[in-house]
Amino acid sequence: MNMRMSFLNIFKKSIRKIKVKKSLEKKGFVIFQIDGLSYEALKKALSLNLMPHLKKIIGSDKYYFKKYFTGVPSDTPFFQAGLLYGDNDNIPGFRWIERETGQEIIFKKPESAGYIEEMLAKNNANLLKGGSSYVNLFSGGASRSTFTLSTFSVRYLFKKKVRNFDIFIIFVFHIFTLFKTFFYVFFEALFEIGERVVDVVKNREVRPEGFFPFARAMSNVIFKEIETFGAIMDISRGVPSLYLDYIGYDELSHHRGPYSFSALRTLKAIDRKIYHIYKEISVSERKYDFFIISDHGHTPSVPFSRLNKGKMLRTVIQDYIDNRDFEIYEFDTGYNAVFKRLFLYTGDFFRKGTCSKIFNKFTGSLELRKRYKYNEKLDWATNKIIYIMDSGPMVNIYFSGRSYRMSVEEVEKKFRGLIKMLADRNGIGFIAGINNNGEAVIYDNIDKKFYKSSYYLNDHKNICPTMKHIMDNYKNIKERQAALLSLEKFSKFKNSGDLILFGEYDGKNITNFENQMGAHGGIGGEQNDPFAVWSKDVPFDFASVNNSCKIYEFLYNKYVK
Repeated sequence: MNMRMSFLNIFKKSIRKIKVKKSLEKKGFVIFQIDGLSYEALKKALSLNLMPHLKKIIGSDKYYFKKYFTGVPSDTPFFQAGLLYGDNDNIPGFRWIERETGQEIIFKKPESAGYIEEMLAKNNANLLKGGSSYVNLFSGGASRSTFTLSTFSVRYLFKKKVRNFDIFIIFVFHIFTLFKTFFYVFFEALFEIGERVVDVVKNREVRPEGFFPFARAMSNVIFKEIETFGAIMDISRGVPSLYLDYIGYDELSHHRGPYSFSALRTLKAIDRKIYHIYKEISVSERKYDFFIISDHGHTPSVPFSRLNKGKMLRTVIQDYIDNRDFEIYEFDTGYNAVFKRLFLYTGDFFRKGTCSKIFNKFTGSLELRKRYKYNEKLDWATNKIIYIMDSGPMVNIYFSGRSYRMSVEEVEKKFRGLIKMLADRNGIGFIAGINNNGEAVIYDNIDKKFYKSSYYLNDHKNICPTMKHIMDNYKNIKERQAALLSLEKFSKFKNSGDLILFGEYDGKNITNFENQMGAHGGIGGEQNDPFAVWSKDVPFDFASVNNSCKIYEFLYNKYVK
Protein backbone atom coordinates (compact mmCIF):
# COMPACT_ATOMS: atom_id res chain seq x y z
CA MET A 1 0.00 0.00 0.00
CA ASN A 2 2.84 2.41 0.85
CA MET A 3 4.54 1.64 -2.46
CA ARG A 4 1.25 2.28 -4.25
CA MET A 5 0.78 5.64 -2.50
CA SER A 6 4.35 6.70 -3.29
CA PHE A 7 3.79 5.94 -6.97
CA LEU A 8 0.49 7.82 -6.92
CA ASN A 9 2.04 10.85 -5.22
CA ILE A 10 4.85 10.96 -7.78
CA PHE A 11 2.40 10.96 -10.66
CA LYS A 12 0.15 13.52 -8.98
CA LYS A 13 3.11 15.87 -8.58
CA SER A 14 4.26 15.37 -12.15
CA ILE A 15 0.84 15.92 -13.65
CA ARG A 16 0.23 19.03 -11.52
CA LYS A 17 3.03 20.67 -13.50
CA ILE A 18 0.58 20.87 -16.43
CA LYS A 19 -0.76 24.40 -16.20
CA VAL A 20 -4.39 24.93 -15.21
CA LYS A 21 -5.50 28.29 -16.57
CA LYS A 22 -8.63 28.92 -14.50
CA SER A 23 -8.30 30.13 -10.92
CA LEU A 24 -8.67 27.37 -8.34
CA GLU A 25 -10.99 29.66 -6.40
CA LYS A 26 -13.70 29.25 -9.05
CA LYS A 27 -15.93 26.24 -8.50
CA GLY A 28 -15.70 23.42 -11.05
CA PHE A 29 -17.94 20.52 -11.97
CA VAL A 30 -17.56 16.77 -12.50
CA ILE A 31 -20.12 14.83 -14.58
CA PHE A 32 -20.10 11.10 -13.92
CA GLN A 33 -22.27 9.47 -16.61
CA ILE A 34 -23.45 5.86 -16.35
CA ASP A 35 -24.34 5.19 -19.94
CA GLY A 36 -27.76 3.66 -20.60
CA LEU A 37 -28.93 3.27 -16.98
CA SER A 38 -32.60 4.16 -16.52
CA TYR A 39 -34.15 5.56 -13.37
CA GLU A 40 -36.05 2.31 -12.69
CA ALA A 41 -33.03 0.10 -13.37
CA LEU A 42 -30.97 2.17 -10.92
CA LYS A 43 -33.71 1.84 -8.29
CA LYS A 44 -33.53 -1.93 -8.82
CA ALA A 45 -29.74 -1.90 -8.40
CA LEU A 46 -30.04 0.14 -5.21
CA SER A 47 -32.67 -2.23 -3.80
CA LEU A 48 -30.29 -5.15 -4.43
CA ASN A 49 -27.51 -3.19 -2.68
CA LEU A 50 -25.32 -3.38 -5.79
CA MET A 51 -24.34 0.29 -5.43
CA PRO A 52 -23.81 0.94 -1.69
CA HIS A 53 -21.68 4.07 -2.19
CA LEU A 54 -24.24 5.76 -4.45
CA LYS A 55 -26.99 4.63 -2.09
CA LYS A 56 -25.17 6.34 0.76
CA ILE A 57 -24.79 9.56 -1.25
CA ILE A 58 -28.50 9.60 -2.11
CA GLY A 59 -29.46 8.79 1.47
CA SER A 60 -27.26 11.53 2.94
CA ASP A 61 -30.04 14.12 2.46
CA LYS A 62 -27.53 16.33 0.63
CA TYR A 63 -28.37 15.11 -2.86
CA TYR A 64 -31.47 14.88 -5.03
CA PHE A 65 -32.31 11.71 -6.96
CA LYS A 66 -34.83 12.16 -9.77
CA LYS A 67 -35.65 11.03 -13.30
CA TYR A 68 -36.00 13.32 -16.28
CA PHE A 69 -36.97 13.11 -19.95
CA THR A 70 -34.15 12.62 -22.44
CA GLY A 71 -36.13 13.43 -25.58
CA VAL A 72 -36.25 11.72 -28.98
CA PRO A 73 -34.01 10.15 -30.19
CA SER A 74 -32.97 8.61 -26.89
CA ASP A 75 -29.31 8.02 -27.65
CA THR A 76 -25.86 9.30 -26.73
CA PRO A 77 -25.02 11.47 -29.81
CA PHE A 78 -28.22 13.49 -29.41
CA PHE A 79 -27.75 13.78 -25.64
CA GLN A 80 -24.05 14.71 -25.63
CA ALA A 81 -24.37 17.20 -28.49
CA GLY A 82 -26.99 19.00 -26.41
CA LEU A 83 -25.06 18.81 -23.15
CA LEU A 84 -21.64 19.77 -24.54
CA TYR A 85 -22.67 22.32 -27.18
CA GLY A 86 -26.26 23.26 -26.41
CA ASP A 87 -27.27 22.18 -29.91
CA ASN A 88 -28.68 18.78 -30.86
CA ASP A 89 -30.89 19.87 -33.73
CA ASN A 90 -30.60 17.65 -36.79
CA ILE A 91 -28.97 14.70 -34.99
CA PRO A 92 -31.58 12.05 -35.84
CA GLY A 93 -30.15 8.93 -34.24
CA PHE A 94 -26.99 6.89 -33.91
CA ARG A 95 -26.74 6.44 -37.68
CA TRP A 96 -28.11 8.56 -40.48
CA ILE A 97 -27.50 9.94 -43.95
CA GLU A 98 -26.51 13.56 -44.44
CA ARG A 99 -29.03 14.32 -47.10
CA GLU A 100 -27.19 17.04 -49.01
CA THR A 101 -24.00 15.03 -49.49
CA GLY A 102 -25.09 11.40 -49.18
CA GLN A 103 -22.49 10.93 -46.46
CA GLU A 104 -23.03 8.20 -43.87
CA ILE A 105 -22.89 9.35 -40.26
CA ILE A 106 -22.22 6.33 -38.04
CA PHE A 107 -21.28 6.82 -34.40
CA LYS A 108 -18.93 3.89 -34.32
CA LYS A 109 -16.62 5.74 -36.70
CA PRO A 110 -14.27 8.45 -35.36
CA GLU A 111 -14.53 10.40 -38.63
CA SER A 112 -18.29 10.72 -38.25
CA ALA A 113 -18.01 11.94 -34.66
CA GLY A 114 -15.18 14.32 -35.59
CA TYR A 115 -17.12 15.73 -38.52
CA ILE A 116 -20.27 16.36 -36.44
CA GLU A 117 -18.28 17.90 -33.59
CA GLU A 118 -16.55 20.24 -36.03
CA MET A 119 -19.99 21.41 -37.20
CA LEU A 120 -21.22 21.88 -33.63
CA ALA A 121 -18.10 23.80 -32.53
CA LYS A 122 -18.42 26.32 -35.36
CA ASN A 123 -21.56 27.88 -33.95
CA ASN A 124 -21.57 26.99 -30.25
CA ALA A 125 -19.38 27.58 -27.20
CA ASN A 126 -17.50 24.60 -25.74
CA LEU A 127 -18.64 23.40 -22.33
CA LEU A 128 -15.35 21.67 -21.42
CA LYS A 129 -12.86 24.33 -22.49
CA GLY A 130 -9.76 23.81 -20.34
CA GLY A 131 -11.28 20.60 -18.96
CA SER A 132 -11.13 16.86 -19.62
CA SER A 133 -13.29 14.40 -21.54
CA TYR A 134 -13.11 10.65 -21.01
CA VAL A 135 -14.73 7.91 -23.14
CA ASN A 136 -17.29 10.31 -24.66
CA LEU A 137 -18.43 10.70 -28.27
CA PHE A 138 -17.52 14.42 -28.32
CA SER A 139 -14.73 16.31 -26.58
CA GLY A 140 -16.70 19.47 -25.82
CA GLY A 141 -13.51 21.45 -26.50
CA ALA A 142 -11.63 19.71 -23.67
CA SER A 143 -7.87 20.18 -23.34
CA ARG A 144 -7.46 16.51 -22.49
CA SER A 145 -9.60 14.06 -24.42
CA THR A 146 -8.93 10.41 -23.62
CA PHE A 147 -10.71 7.63 -25.53
CA THR A 148 -13.14 10.22 -26.87
CA LEU A 149 -14.39 9.08 -30.27
CA SER A 150 -14.28 12.40 -32.13
CA THR A 151 -10.64 13.02 -31.21
CA PHE A 152 -9.56 9.73 -32.77
CA SER A 153 -10.55 11.05 -36.17
CA VAL A 154 -7.79 12.28 -38.47
CA ARG A 155 -9.01 15.88 -38.13
CA TYR A 156 -8.28 15.84 -34.37
CA LEU A 157 -5.72 13.13 -33.70
CA PHE A 158 -2.55 15.15 -34.22
CA LYS A 159 -3.68 18.52 -32.91
CA LYS A 160 -1.13 19.70 -30.39
CA LYS A 161 -3.71 21.43 -28.23
CA VAL A 162 -5.61 18.20 -27.55
CA ARG A 163 -3.86 15.67 -25.32
CA ASN A 164 -5.14 12.19 -26.18
CA PHE A 165 -2.55 9.82 -24.77
CA ASP A 166 -0.71 11.40 -21.81
CA ILE A 167 -2.99 9.86 -19.16
CA PHE A 168 -2.79 6.50 -20.95
CA ILE A 169 1.02 6.61 -20.92
CA ILE A 170 1.11 7.52 -17.22
CA PHE A 171 -1.42 4.75 -16.54
CA VAL A 172 0.78 2.15 -18.25
CA PHE A 173 3.78 3.12 -16.13
CA HIS A 174 1.75 3.05 -12.93
CA ILE A 175 2.64 -0.58 -12.24
CA PHE A 176 0.11 -1.35 -9.49
CA THR A 177 -2.88 -0.03 -11.47
CA LEU A 178 -1.69 -1.73 -14.65
CA PHE A 179 -1.41 -5.15 -13.01
CA LYS A 180 -4.75 -4.66 -11.29
CA THR A 181 -6.32 -3.92 -14.68
CA PHE A 182 -4.85 -7.07 -16.26
CA PHE A 183 -6.22 -9.02 -13.30
CA TYR A 184 -9.70 -7.57 -13.88
CA VAL A 185 -9.52 -8.26 -17.64
CA PHE A 186 -8.71 -11.91 -16.93
CA PHE A 187 -11.66 -12.32 -14.59
CA GLU A 188 -13.98 -10.40 -16.93
CA ALA A 189 -13.10 -12.95 -19.63
CA LEU A 190 -13.89 -15.80 -17.22
CA PHE A 191 -17.23 -14.18 -16.37
CA GLU A 192 -18.06 -13.85 -20.06
CA ILE A 193 -17.26 -17.53 -20.71
CA GLY A 194 -19.24 -18.63 -17.67
CA GLU A 195 -22.25 -16.50 -18.54
CA ARG A 196 -22.20 -17.72 -22.13
CA VAL A 197 -22.24 -21.35 -20.93
CA VAL A 198 -25.24 -20.57 -18.71
CA ASP A 199 -26.97 -18.83 -21.65
CA VAL A 200 -26.59 -21.98 -23.75
CA VAL A 201 -27.71 -24.33 -20.96
CA LYS A 202 -30.80 -22.24 -20.16
CA ASN A 203 -31.45 -21.50 -23.85
CA ARG A 204 -31.50 -17.75 -23.20
CA GLU A 205 -31.63 -15.28 -26.05
CA VAL A 206 -28.54 -13.06 -26.29
CA ARG A 207 -27.04 -10.90 -28.99
CA PRO A 208 -24.67 -12.96 -31.21
CA GLU A 209 -21.19 -13.00 -29.68
CA GLY A 210 -18.87 -12.17 -32.58
CA PHE A 211 -16.53 -9.39 -31.45
CA PHE A 212 -18.23 -8.91 -28.07
CA PRO A 213 -15.77 -10.50 -25.57
CA PHE A 214 -13.11 -7.98 -26.64
CA ALA A 215 -15.61 -5.09 -26.51
CA ARG A 216 -16.68 -6.21 -23.04
CA ALA A 217 -13.12 -6.21 -21.71
CA MET A 218 -12.49 -2.75 -23.18
CA SER A 219 -15.69 -1.11 -21.91
CA ASN A 220 -16.04 -2.93 -18.61
CA VAL A 221 -12.41 -2.86 -17.47
CA ILE A 222 -9.82 -0.94 -19.48
CA PHE A 223 -11.81 2.23 -20.22
CA LYS A 224 -13.23 2.25 -16.70
CA GLU A 225 -9.85 1.98 -15.00
CA ILE A 226 -8.09 4.53 -17.20
CA GLU A 227 -10.81 7.19 -17.00
CA THR A 228 -11.02 6.86 -13.21
CA PHE A 229 -7.25 7.07 -12.91
CA GLY A 230 -7.16 10.13 -15.16
CA ALA A 231 -10.04 11.83 -13.36
CA ILE A 232 -8.33 11.47 -9.98
CA MET A 233 -5.18 13.03 -11.45
CA ASP A 234 -7.18 15.89 -12.96
CA ILE A 235 -9.16 16.61 -9.80
CA SER A 236 -5.95 16.62 -7.75
CA ARG A 237 -4.49 19.37 -9.96
CA GLY A 238 -7.72 21.39 -10.14
CA VAL A 239 -8.93 20.90 -13.71
CA PRO A 240 -12.10 23.05 -13.90
CA SER A 241 -14.41 20.56 -15.62
CA LEU A 242 -14.55 16.81 -16.19
CA TYR A 243 -17.00 14.62 -18.07
CA LEU A 244 -16.64 10.85 -17.62
CA ASP A 245 -18.75 8.26 -19.43
CA TYR A 246 -18.86 4.69 -18.03
CA ILE A 247 -20.18 2.54 -20.86
CA GLY A 248 -20.00 -1.01 -19.48
CA TYR A 249 -23.65 -1.25 -18.38
CA ASP A 250 -24.88 -0.01 -21.77
CA GLU A 251 -22.86 -2.64 -23.64
CA LEU A 252 -24.14 -5.50 -21.48
CA SER A 253 -27.73 -4.21 -21.65
CA HIS A 254 -27.66 -4.36 -25.44
CA HIS A 255 -26.16 -7.81 -25.29
CA ARG A 256 -28.21 -9.55 -22.58
CA GLY A 257 -30.89 -7.09 -21.46
CA PRO A 258 -31.05 -4.16 -18.99
CA TYR A 259 -32.16 -6.30 -16.04
CA SER A 260 -29.89 -9.25 -16.75
CA PHE A 261 -27.42 -10.40 -14.10
CA SER A 262 -24.57 -9.49 -16.47
CA ALA A 263 -25.68 -5.87 -16.89
CA LEU A 264 -26.57 -5.23 -13.25
CA ARG A 265 -23.29 -6.79 -12.04
CA THR A 266 -21.30 -4.12 -13.88
CA LEU A 267 -22.83 -1.49 -11.59
CA LYS A 268 -20.92 -2.83 -8.57
CA ALA A 269 -17.59 -1.89 -10.15
CA ILE A 270 -18.95 1.46 -11.37
CA ASP A 271 -20.14 2.19 -7.84
CA ARG A 272 -16.57 1.76 -6.56
CA LYS A 273 -15.44 4.37 -9.09
CA ILE A 274 -18.10 6.77 -7.80
CA TYR A 275 -16.61 6.32 -4.35
CA HIS A 276 -13.04 7.06 -5.53
CA ILE A 277 -14.10 10.17 -7.49
CA TYR A 278 -16.30 11.42 -4.64
CA LYS A 279 -13.48 10.92 -2.13
CA GLU A 280 -10.99 12.80 -4.31
CA ILE A 281 -13.43 15.69 -4.76
CA SER A 282 -13.86 15.97 -0.98
CA VAL A 283 -10.13 16.65 -0.46
CA SER A 284 -9.35 18.62 -3.62
CA GLU A 285 -8.07 22.18 -3.54
CA ARG A 286 -10.70 23.30 -6.03
CA LYS A 287 -14.32 22.84 -4.96
CA TYR A 288 -16.49 20.84 -7.34
CA ASP A 289 -20.17 20.17 -7.85
CA PHE A 290 -20.65 16.47 -8.53
CA PHE A 291 -23.31 15.30 -11.00
CA ILE A 292 -24.08 11.58 -11.42
CA ILE A 293 -26.35 11.10 -14.43
CA SER A 294 -27.34 8.83 -17.29
CA ASP A 295 -27.97 9.91 -20.87
CA HIS A 296 -30.88 7.54 -21.54
CA GLY A 297 -32.22 4.22 -20.35
CA HIS A 298 -32.91 0.83 -21.94
CA THR A 299 -36.24 -0.75 -22.74
CA PRO A 300 -36.18 -4.58 -22.86
CA SER A 301 -36.41 -5.51 -26.53
CA VAL A 302 -37.19 -8.24 -29.03
CA PRO A 303 -35.33 -8.28 -32.39
CA PHE A 304 -37.47 -7.46 -35.44
CA SER A 305 -36.11 -10.46 -37.34
CA ARG A 306 -37.39 -12.85 -34.65
CA LEU A 307 -40.93 -11.57 -35.20
CA ASN A 308 -40.65 -11.90 -38.98
CA LYS A 309 -39.36 -15.42 -39.59
CA GLY A 310 -35.73 -14.32 -39.62
CA LYS A 311 -36.25 -11.52 -42.14
CA MET A 312 -34.47 -8.20 -41.70
CA LEU A 313 -36.28 -5.00 -42.64
CA ARG A 314 -34.32 -4.79 -45.89
CA THR A 315 -35.75 -8.12 -47.05
CA VAL A 316 -39.29 -7.14 -46.08
CA ILE A 317 -39.08 -3.99 -48.21
CA GLN A 318 -37.31 -5.77 -51.07
CA ASP A 319 -40.01 -8.45 -51.21
CA TYR A 320 -42.74 -5.83 -51.39
CA ILE A 321 -41.15 -3.59 -54.02
CA ASP A 322 -39.93 -6.54 -56.09
CA ASN A 323 -37.99 -4.23 -58.40
CA ARG A 324 -34.46 -5.25 -59.27
CA ASP A 325 -33.64 -1.72 -60.40
CA PHE A 326 -33.58 -0.62 -56.74
CA GLU A 327 -30.64 -1.27 -54.46
CA ILE A 328 -31.62 -1.58 -50.80
CA TYR A 329 -29.01 -1.34 -48.05
CA GLU A 330 -29.43 -1.92 -44.33
CA PHE A 331 -26.54 -1.19 -42.05
CA ASP A 332 -25.16 -4.36 -40.43
CA THR A 333 -24.98 -3.48 -36.75
CA GLY A 334 -23.65 -6.76 -35.37
CA TYR A 335 -20.17 -7.13 -33.90
CA ASN A 336 -19.20 -9.31 -36.88
CA ALA A 337 -19.64 -6.22 -39.08
CA VAL A 338 -16.38 -4.97 -37.58
CA PHE A 339 -14.52 -7.70 -39.44
CA LYS A 340 -16.38 -6.96 -42.68
CA ARG A 341 -15.39 -3.30 -42.43
CA LEU A 342 -11.83 -4.33 -41.63
CA PHE A 343 -11.69 -6.33 -44.88
CA LEU A 344 -12.93 -3.29 -46.80
CA TYR A 345 -10.40 -0.89 -45.24
CA THR A 346 -7.60 -3.40 -45.78
CA GLY A 347 -8.78 -3.70 -49.37
CA ASP A 348 -8.57 0.06 -49.90
CA PHE A 349 -4.96 -0.03 -48.72
CA PHE A 350 -3.78 -3.01 -50.75
CA ARG A 351 -5.56 -2.04 -53.94
CA LYS A 352 -2.96 0.67 -54.38
CA GLY A 353 0.29 0.01 -56.27
CA THR A 354 1.85 -3.37 -56.92
CA CYS A 355 -0.29 -5.21 -54.38
CA SER A 356 -3.54 -4.61 -56.27
CA LYS A 357 -3.36 -7.68 -58.55
CA ILE A 358 -2.55 -10.02 -55.66
CA PHE A 359 -5.31 -8.60 -53.49
CA ASN A 360 -7.92 -8.65 -56.25
CA LYS A 361 -7.10 -12.29 -57.00
CA PHE A 362 -7.42 -13.18 -53.31
CA THR A 363 -10.71 -11.34 -52.66
CA GLY A 364 -12.34 -11.43 -56.08
CA SER A 365 -14.58 -14.36 -55.19
CA LEU A 366 -15.74 -12.69 -51.98
CA GLU A 367 -17.32 -9.69 -53.77
CA LEU A 368 -17.15 -7.80 -50.49
CA ARG A 369 -17.47 -4.40 -52.06
CA LYS A 370 -20.56 -5.45 -53.98
CA ARG A 371 -22.23 -6.87 -50.87
CA TYR A 372 -21.18 -4.33 -48.22
CA LYS A 373 -20.93 -0.75 -49.45
CA TYR A 374 -20.78 0.77 -45.99
CA ASN A 375 -17.78 2.99 -46.61
CA GLU A 376 -18.85 4.41 -49.93
CA LYS A 377 -20.53 7.76 -50.47
CA LEU A 378 -23.98 7.16 -51.91
CA ASP A 379 -24.93 8.58 -55.29
CA TRP A 380 -28.29 10.20 -54.58
CA ALA A 381 -28.67 11.27 -58.20
CA THR A 382 -29.38 7.67 -59.26
CA ASN A 383 -32.88 7.75 -57.77
CA LYS A 384 -32.56 4.00 -57.29
CA ILE A 385 -31.31 3.56 -53.72
CA ILE A 386 -33.22 2.86 -50.52
CA TYR A 387 -31.04 3.15 -47.46
CA ILE A 388 -32.13 1.80 -44.05
CA MET A 389 -30.27 3.22 -41.05
CA ASP A 390 -31.13 1.36 -37.84
CA SER A 391 -30.82 3.04 -34.45
CA GLY A 392 -32.15 0.39 -32.09
CA PRO A 393 -35.96 0.62 -31.97
CA MET A 394 -36.03 3.44 -34.54
CA VAL A 395 -35.16 3.41 -38.25
CA ASN A 396 -34.54 6.25 -40.69
CA ILE A 397 -35.38 5.20 -44.26
CA TYR A 398 -34.01 7.32 -47.12
CA PHE A 399 -35.05 7.32 -50.78
CA SER A 400 -32.34 8.69 -53.05
CA GLY A 401 -32.72 11.15 -55.90
CA ARG A 402 -33.18 14.44 -54.08
CA SER A 403 -31.44 16.59 -51.47
CA TYR A 404 -34.65 17.41 -49.61
CA ARG A 405 -37.02 15.20 -47.66
CA MET A 406 -39.89 13.44 -49.36
CA SER A 407 -43.34 13.99 -47.86
CA VAL A 408 -45.41 10.97 -46.89
CA GLU A 409 -47.70 11.79 -49.83
CA GLU A 410 -44.72 11.64 -52.21
CA VAL A 411 -43.58 8.33 -50.73
CA GLU A 412 -47.05 6.89 -51.17
CA LYS A 413 -47.19 8.09 -54.79
CA LYS A 414 -43.80 6.55 -55.60
CA PHE A 415 -44.26 3.31 -53.63
CA ARG A 416 -48.00 2.75 -53.47
CA GLY A 417 -49.08 0.70 -50.46
CA LEU A 418 -45.60 0.58 -48.89
CA ILE A 419 -46.58 2.65 -45.84
CA LYS A 420 -49.63 0.50 -45.07
CA MET A 421 -47.61 -2.69 -45.56
CA LEU A 422 -44.97 -1.52 -43.10
CA ALA A 423 -47.53 -0.29 -40.56
CA ASP A 424 -49.21 -3.72 -40.59
CA ARG A 425 -45.92 -5.62 -40.27
CA ASN A 426 -45.18 -7.44 -37.00
CA GLY A 427 -42.91 -5.34 -34.77
CA ILE A 428 -43.56 -1.91 -36.30
CA GLY A 429 -45.39 0.34 -33.84
CA PHE A 430 -45.95 3.46 -35.90
CA ILE A 431 -44.49 5.47 -38.79
CA ALA A 432 -43.65 9.17 -38.73
CA GLY A 433 -42.75 11.68 -41.43
CA ILE A 434 -43.74 15.09 -42.78
CA ASN A 435 -46.70 15.93 -44.99
CA ASN A 436 -46.87 18.28 -47.98
CA ASN A 437 -47.31 21.22 -45.59
CA GLY A 438 -44.10 20.38 -43.72
CA GLU A 439 -46.02 19.24 -40.63
CA ALA A 440 -44.91 16.24 -38.56
CA VAL A 441 -47.41 13.41 -38.91
CA ILE A 442 -47.87 9.92 -37.47
CA TYR A 443 -49.54 7.04 -39.29
CA ASP A 444 -52.27 5.41 -37.22
CA ASN A 445 -52.53 1.76 -38.20
CA ILE A 446 -56.05 1.55 -36.79
CA ASP A 447 -57.55 4.30 -38.98
CA LYS A 448 -55.01 3.76 -41.77
CA LYS A 449 -54.25 7.47 -42.06
CA PHE A 450 -51.78 10.13 -40.91
CA TYR A 451 -52.52 12.47 -38.00
CA LYS A 452 -50.61 15.41 -36.55
CA SER A 453 -48.93 14.49 -33.26
CA SER A 454 -51.35 16.64 -31.21
CA TYR A 455 -54.09 14.14 -32.12
CA TYR A 456 -52.64 11.70 -29.59
CA LEU A 457 -53.06 14.09 -26.66
CA ASN A 458 -56.76 13.31 -26.62
CA ASP A 459 -58.27 10.11 -25.29
CA HIS A 460 -59.41 8.48 -28.51
CA LYS A 461 -60.89 5.01 -28.12
CA ASN A 462 -59.21 3.46 -31.15
CA ILE A 463 -55.65 4.65 -31.65
CA CYS A 464 -52.39 3.02 -32.54
CA PRO A 465 -51.65 0.59 -29.62
CA THR A 466 -47.99 1.63 -29.39
CA MET A 467 -48.90 5.32 -29.11
CA LYS A 468 -51.48 4.45 -26.44
CA HIS A 469 -48.87 2.58 -24.36
CA ILE A 470 -46.40 5.47 -24.78
CA MET A 471 -48.96 8.05 -23.65
CA ASP A 472 -49.98 5.83 -20.71
CA ASN A 473 -46.39 6.06 -19.44
CA TYR A 474 -46.84 9.75 -18.68
CA LYS A 475 -48.75 10.89 -15.63
CA ASN A 476 -50.21 14.16 -16.88
CA ILE A 477 -50.92 16.29 -19.92
CA LYS A 478 -47.71 18.30 -19.47
CA GLU A 479 -45.52 15.20 -19.71
CA ARG A 480 -47.46 13.96 -22.73
CA GLN A 481 -47.06 17.31 -24.45
CA ALA A 482 -43.29 17.26 -23.82
CA ALA A 483 -42.99 13.75 -25.29
CA LEU A 484 -45.04 14.56 -28.38
CA LEU A 485 -43.27 17.89 -28.89
CA SER A 486 -39.91 16.12 -28.83
CA LEU A 487 -41.19 13.50 -31.27
CA GLU A 488 -42.55 16.21 -33.56
CA LYS A 489 -39.30 18.19 -33.49
CA PHE A 490 -37.28 15.07 -34.28
CA SER A 491 -39.60 14.17 -37.17
CA LYS A 492 -38.87 17.57 -38.74
CA PHE A 493 -35.07 17.31 -38.64
CA LYS A 494 -33.56 17.95 -42.05
CA ASN A 495 -31.58 14.71 -41.95
CA SER A 496 -34.32 12.50 -40.53
CA GLY A 497 -35.53 9.77 -42.86
CA ASP A 498 -38.23 10.19 -45.46
CA LEU A 499 -40.00 7.56 -43.40
CA ILE A 500 -39.21 7.03 -39.71
CA LEU A 501 -40.17 3.67 -38.24
CA PHE A 502 -40.61 3.09 -34.51
CA GLY A 503 -40.64 -0.32 -32.89
CA GLU A 504 -43.83 -1.77 -31.47
CA TYR A 505 -44.15 -1.17 -27.72
CA ASP A 506 -46.54 -3.15 -25.51
CA GLY A 507 -45.91 -1.32 -22.24
CA LYS A 508 -42.98 -3.57 -21.30
CA ASN A 509 -40.98 -4.71 -24.35
CA ILE A 510 -40.16 -2.93 -27.57
CA THR A 511 -39.17 -4.16 -31.03
CA ASN A 512 -35.51 -3.61 -31.85
CA PHE A 513 -34.42 -3.36 -35.49
CA GLU A 514 -30.94 -4.40 -34.38
CA ASN A 515 -30.22 -7.81 -32.91
CA GLN A 516 -30.19 -6.60 -29.30
CA MET A 517 -31.90 -7.46 -26.01
CA GLY A 518 -31.96 -3.86 -24.74
CA ALA A 519 -33.08 -0.91 -26.84
CA HIS A 520 -32.79 2.85 -26.96
CA GLY A 521 -32.90 5.46 -29.71
CA GLY A 522 -36.64 5.91 -30.11
CA ILE A 523 -39.56 6.38 -27.76
CA GLY A 524 -41.37 4.00 -25.43
CA GLY A 525 -40.57 2.79 -21.92
CA GLU A 526 -37.44 3.29 -19.86
CA GLN A 527 -35.22 4.35 -22.79
CA ASN A 528 -36.61 7.88 -22.32
CA ASP A 529 -36.19 7.96 -18.51
CA PRO A 530 -32.59 8.58 -17.39
CA PHE A 531 -31.74 9.62 -13.83
CA ALA A 532 -29.78 12.39 -12.16
CA VAL A 533 -28.16 12.70 -8.72
CA TRP A 534 -26.95 16.19 -7.79
CA SER A 535 -26.28 18.38 -4.77
CA LYS A 536 -29.15 20.25 -3.15
CA ASP A 537 -26.85 23.30 -3.10
CA VAL A 538 -27.03 23.47 -6.90
CA PRO A 539 -29.91 25.70 -8.08
CA PHE A 540 -31.12 23.41 -10.86
CA ASP A 541 -33.90 20.84 -11.18
CA PHE A 542 -33.24 17.92 -13.51
CA ALA A 543 -36.88 16.90 -13.24
CA SER A 544 -37.74 19.91 -15.44
CA VAL A 545 -35.37 18.81 -18.22
CA ASN A 546 -36.87 17.60 -21.52
CA ASN A 547 -33.74 18.16 -23.61
CA SER A 548 -30.05 18.04 -22.64
CA CYS A 549 -29.61 21.55 -24.06
CA LYS A 550 -31.18 22.80 -20.82
CA ILE A 551 -28.39 21.14 -18.83
CA TYR A 552 -25.79 22.83 -21.06
CA GLU A 553 -27.41 26.22 -20.55
CA PHE A 554 -27.24 25.90 -16.77
CA LEU A 555 -23.69 24.49 -16.63
CA TYR A 556 -22.27 26.99 -19.10
CA ASN A 557 -23.76 30.03 -17.36
CA LYS A 558 -22.76 28.89 -13.86
CA TYR A 559 -19.29 27.39 -14.38
CA VAL A 560 -17.88 28.48 -17.72
CA LYS A 561 -19.13 31.90 -18.79
